[in-house]
Amino acid sequence: PPWPSPRPPTRASPWRKRPPPRLPPLLPLPPPLLPLLALPPPPLQPQQQLTTAFESTEVGLFWDYENLSVARSHDAADISNRLRALSLRFGRLVERRVYHDPSKVSSVAPNDRSRLDSAGFTLVDCPTRNEKETVDKKIIVDVMHFAITRISRAQAVCVVLLTNDGDYAYMLSRLRDLQVKVVVVYLAGHAADALLHACDHAFSWRADVLMVGEGGNEGGSPEPPVATAAHAAAANSRAKASAKAKRLESGQSGGAKAEKQRLRRWAERQVAGAIRKAPRQACGRLLAGAAPQKAPKGARPRQKRMDS
Repeated sequence: PPWPSPRPPTRASPWRKRPPPRLPPLLPLPPPLLPLLALPPPPLQPQQQLTTAFESTEVGLFWDYENLSVARSHDAADISNRLRALSLRFGRLVERRVYHDPSKVSSVAPNDRSRLDSAGFTLVDCPTRNEKETVDKKIIVDVMHFAITRISRAQAVCVVLLTNDGDYAYMLSRLRDLQVKVVVVYLAGHAADALLHACDHAFSWRADVLMVGEGGNEGGSPEPPVATAAHAAAANSRAKASAKAKRLESGQSGGAKAEKQRLRRWAERQVAGAIRKAPRQACGRLLAGAAPQKAPKGARPRQKRMDS
């Protein structure tokens, strides 16, 4: 036909979007709860902030055994436990290293070596190369690597260094510039003043770790008070002054010791020179035709040997 046929009716498509179901109306909140939802969360208390910072701080302990060694009268396992307790006051202890030269007398004893290894310490052998010590170099490199790798990921760091050597003062000062907490364990009367001025806190080896001497009570509190660098430097100066006074009283001052050593070396050189000159003088007398010494009575005369 000339006109189009009527369009057949279409059914509703099954994929046609349906209106969402009607939900029941929400109940209104009571008036007292409305201002509570709008407030920000309460800030952390100071004690909670300190606890969070303490738990996130990683501590590394580095021990220069040539400067601070364990005497035979002390147990290396007990010293390890006290050092652990001291380090845990500043955060989580994640690394412990002992640096020593096995070829030296002041190295770690075999028994102490086994106990320190069982206690969790990493023993680093530092053999001397070309008459140059490698202990200082290895400690500096390892401490800087430990601190910088954690600073790069915004991690709080604390370094505990056991030494008396003032050569580490520059490294510790640079670490403090990077907001690294630096703790030094030293032997009073033997530590360099520059080392104690370059740290945040300092502990005495005898009074705080060994729990003997220097006013410390043996078997005292396992947690000594934290000493600042100024107090440690003053205590170190007092110990040096008392040691010098004792030497002067006993007549063993530095000048007297040096004079004795000089005289002993001079006497050794004189004896060595006389021993070297004796054969030359005897040969000179023979070549000059000096009369040989008379043999004592009853002695058998020696036969002369003729060289061909």
